[in-house]
Amino acid sequence: MEGVDVDWGFKLETPHGKREFVRITKERIPRLFEVSTILIKVATVKQTYNGTLLNISAGGLAMSLPVPLEVDLPLKVGFYLGPEKIISKAIVKYTHKIEEPYTTGVEFVDFDSEHVGYINGLYATLGQLHAF
Repeated sequence: MEGVDVDWGFKLETPHGKREFVRITKERIPRLFEVSTILIKVATVKQTYNGTLLNISAGGLAMSLPVPLEVDLPLKVGFYLGPEKIISKAIVKYTHKIEEPYTTGVEFVDFDSEHVGYINGLYATLGQLHAF
């Protein structure tokens, strides 16, 4: 096609606003795994905490914790998503206190590709459940 010029260095804009990944919210978790909450273990260099999952995507998660965590703090998160045990390095992106406890969002670091595939597969499962 003569005269057509394409800028191959463009940055893809996502349809989800600033988010690259679609989230699975805590309201949808029971439909997938028949549980009301998913517990999360968080480990920093100094301390470990127990929390609950609020939402998750292939890029990170939000959780409810009893304490605020510092932005950019490296940590490890571990939890079961159905039968899948997920342990990953992460970095704190935000902490908010809307009510008790704190809502903390983290981004996965070096997230295992099998975990990414598993979480992406959950979207398809939710779509099938929604059809019924």
